[in-house]
Amino acid sequence: MANCFKCSGEVAAYEYCGIKFDICKSCNSVVITRENFEAMCRKVDACCEIVDLFALPAVKVKEADRKCCYCENTMEKIYCNGVVIDRCKKCNILVFDNGELSKYFSKFSNSPVEITGNAKFIQTLCGTETQQAPAVQHDRYRQPSALKIVSKVNEKNASYIDGWVMVFLLIVAGIVSIFTYFTPITIAIGVIIDLAILFMLNGFCILKPQEAVVYTLFGDYIGTLKREGFYWVNPFASSLSENGSGIISLKARTLNNAKQKINDSQGNPVEIGIMVTWEVQDTAKAIFNVNNYSSFLSAQCDSALRNITRLYPYDAPEESGKQSLRGDSAEISEKLKVEIQNNVYAAGIRILDARITHLAYSSEIAAAMLQRQQANAVIDAKRALVEGAVGMVEMALDKLAANPNVTLDEKTKANMVNNLLVVLCGNKESQPVLRSDEI
Repeated sequence: MANCFKCSGEVAAYEYCGIKFDICKSCNSVVITRENFEAMCRKVDACCEIVDLFALPAVKVKEADRKCCYCENTMEKIYCNGVVIDRCKKCNILVFDNGELSKYFSKFSNSPVEITGNAKFIQTLCGTETQQAPAVQHDRYRQPSALKIVSKVNEKNASYIDGWVMVFLLIVAGIVSIFTYFTPITIAIGVIIDLAILFMLNGFCILKPQEAVVYTLFGDYIGTLKREGFYWVNPFASSLSENGSGIISLKARTLNNAKQKINDSQGNPVEIGIMVTWEVQDTAKAIFNVNNYSSFLSAQCDSALRNITRLYPYDAPEESGKQSLRGDSAEISEKLKVEIQNNVYAAGIRILDARITHLAYSSEIAAAMLQRQQANAVIDAKRALVEGAVGMVEMALDKLAANPNVTLDEKTKANMVNNLLVVLCGNKESQPVLRSDEI
């Protein structure tokens, strides 16, 4: 669970009347998502339209910048109704200091609002329902906190000498050593110079674009080279990498894990697969914080996919307004990207994109679900057909009634309605029938 961005106190997750939020037990600051803040707005007896805080521009104030307690990015400041509110658009959250909730809503409410603490204001807003049942934790729906890995290593630039300058110096040293081969003493000096030149050749390094080298000297991290070029570094330094080559690729890469079988929010097993595009952003964290950053990323992607999938149904009716894995893949992918980024930030990895590449019911229920989808499609088609047929029959009756030359009794109208509905709603082509008793 994340710590409070303001006082570093313990942050707990609660739910009042369907409104989910995080609150610091020390300073009473409230962290709330956009969806739950909108639900809170609907409970207020508003005298006018409540301002959309996510649409307001960021402002510069004298307050110190604060980092989001989930993604650790610097939050924006917005100003409304005399209240300075912290906003993180990446995590889609708002942060209210103690007392700011009641002060903010006091400008919109028809009834007087007591300026009080955040927790008391939410309890008052929810009414007696809150008094009957205590708040319950909702870790399942809470915004995931970033994975905390303690590390004292921060990326820094390694010291180096331009490679061509060092080549010139070594050539000069080689020429000098040639003129020392005259006496036993000078020969010994020349041999030492030649051996030193051979040893210093180990310090040369060539870097291509989008490559980096992490150096350690006798176990201590001394820096990273990240720009392409020809360099010379301390030959005693050793380079570290994931695959043992000494080079770390900074290029964008894709990860396609095997498809997983996961139960959705309704308990239906679904097969789902994702493609994650990523790159190494902090080489020091990637090398020293985790054993193998590629394997670490793969495991965290599987974990995040499982956590997100179990929160949503495979499909949901459009009229329900609920998000589903099939109907809201873009929104689900964005949430998946945020959760993966939170988990792999400690490994120095930046997530560029995360998308669902495969989504289907599991094989054991696929046939039954297909029949259900077909049945729903048939029902929707029949409903549209009947609605259209009824409209056409009503139009025909209205036009006949408006014609003074045509008079229809109730029995004739009933027969005509019956015949028209049979013709319009039938699956087969209608056949005219001539009744002899009506000739």
